[in-house]
Amino acid sequence: MSDGTHLSNFAGDKQEWPVYMTIGNQSSKIRQMPSTHSIVMVTLLPIPIKNSNVPQKQLDEQRQTNREVLNEVLRRLLQPLTFKQNPGTESRYYNVLCADGNFRHCKPVLAAWLAGCAEYSDLHHLMRDVCVWCECPKNELRDYVPPDKQHRRQDYNVYRTLSDANTKAANAELSSRHVHQGFNVFRHIPCIVSDLLKPDLLHTMQIGMLDHLDRWIFHYLTTHERLDQYNAIWSSVPAYYNLTPKNTSYEEVSQWNGKEMKEMSWYLLRVVTQSQRGGSPAQHAVFNHAILRTRALLEIYMYARYKSHDDATLSYMEDALRCFHTFKDVFILGWAGRMAKAKANALRMELMKKRKVDKETNAQAWTPSKKRGEMIAWRDYISHEIGVSKELDADFNFPKIHSISYWVKPIH
Repeated sequence: MSDGTHLSNFAGDKQEWPVYMTIGNQSSKIRQMPSTHSIVMVTLLPIPIKNSNVPQKQLDEQRQTNREVLNEVLRRLLQPLTFKQNPGTESRYYNVLCADGNFRHCKPVLAAWLAGCAEYSDLHHLMRDVCVWCECPKNELRDYVPPDKQHRRQDYNVYRTLSDANTKAANAELSSRHVHQGFNVFRHIPCIVSDLLKPDLLHTMQIGMLDHLDRWIFHYLTTHERLDQYNAIWSSVPAYYNLTPKNTSYEEVSQWNGKEMKEMSWYLLRVVTQSQRGGSPAQHAVFNHAILRTRALLEIYMYARYKSHDDATLSYMEDALRCFHTFKDVFILGWAGRMAKAKANALRMELMKKRKVDKETNAQAWTPSKKRGEMIAWRDYISHEIGVSKELDADFNFPKIHSISYWVKPIH
């Protein structure tokens, strides 16, 4: 397991990127008990220095160096696992006491690596903002993919062959598959690299999709003038078993952690439902779609937390995923992702330059009151154009919303 951790801002950005190790064939109850020391930290991965105002060519070279340094640390960390899988070889085998009380002749094999989507991309030399499960095009991450029509899985054997070839055609093929060229240690150890990825409740759901859902609901309720009712009902949720009482309104919460997201999932649907009571007949359909979408995402999270599954529960999870994508556009109004915000910022800079030119051109002819009026008009115009830009470019095209489509198969 690896998780980049932000420590403090007292002396600049202080971060750590630890890697933890545990044994797979033990119960999660034992593993999660701090007194058993079942999870140990084995190394700290290097965090590259932030580069700003650097030419693109030099930035690309530095990023390539960062990948090589990270890969060298991983190679030394995983060196004990890089041996040939020869059944006749007795080296690297150990007598292991198993859960049933019997000793068996075993050897360690890397079976899983839990991390966030961005960390998976760095660890496996994938480009950012792509799916870590499949080779889905970047502009199709928003779409629901049925199990029988899913895209081609990431084939790390092909990536290893192309990277070792190191030809112009091979590098072009890697770029078309959104993979960085170079040696990657995960493709050279005895494991199935595509199976290292596991459904991750913390990064993908609790501080991922549920955090997005909170912000979607905020924009949605603000648009429909229901935020005051939502805050009042939110603050009135009483304390209960394992449920922390609310000391602040929803708007005053600055940051959510995994535990708070888990608690919030127990009552969020009821709060959203009650905050939308009443309204005009034209709003009823929109309100119902918002409730259905909220319920569908919470159901996906609840089903994923089951300790055991069968075909029925996995089919319910797939139905909830399909419902989530069917009604997701009800939250698109007023929501802007990373790409939409980047385009809006670029538009803001362009409009600010035009305002500066207009100010310099007409400086002699404007009276103080005329100048003040023109500046107010320009400010309102820029705000309006930025809002229109964000609405036009708003979408749900990001990796996490796509990755939950691949949870049913690994769970099965």
